[in-house]
Amino acid sequence: MYPAYSDRYNDPYAQSDFDELLAFGANMSKIPASSRTEVCRTLLKRQKNPPGPGIHLHLMVGRLLSDACGDIPRILDGLSSIPPGSLHDERMQKLVAIHTEALKRLQNVSRKVGTLEHKQKSVQSVLESKDTNGSKKDENRLLREKLEAIRSMEKHLDETGDTN
Repeated sequence: MYPAYSDRYNDPYAQSDFDELLAFGANMSKIPASSRTEVCRTLLKRQKNPPGPGIHLHLMVGRLLSDACGDIPRILDGLSSIPPGSLHDERMQKLVAIHTEALKRLQNVSRKVGTLEHKQKSVQSVLESKDTNGSKKDENRLLREKLEAIRSMEKHLDETGDTN
């Protein structure tokens, strides 16, 4: 028996079986964040070798549970590289479809949060640059601007949640 052939069947991460993947996700959800990071590091190391569908699928599940499992665009690329028809189990196809959409949503939310954080920092820098010894009118105006910026961010987050 060839060693690579044997390793593929002894390595649970190389498997693309629905029940194994479901068990992996359930087990990973029960372990502390530091242990999840270690699992992700192992998966990412194995991704450097020509990865099979099993590694891509495990990263897909792992990324929903830990940011340490890599970049979402790279994981989505890995999933799209799985040959069509190689996932014969209909349950697996549905699981991949659900997880793919969840990852896309997570990616969009991360982008929007980053944009809002940038806006908040710019508002804070404007407020900090203003003279703190100014009149009561200036202070009230600055507080209104800050309140309006916060309301705008909340509204944007609410709209984002509604569209996804």
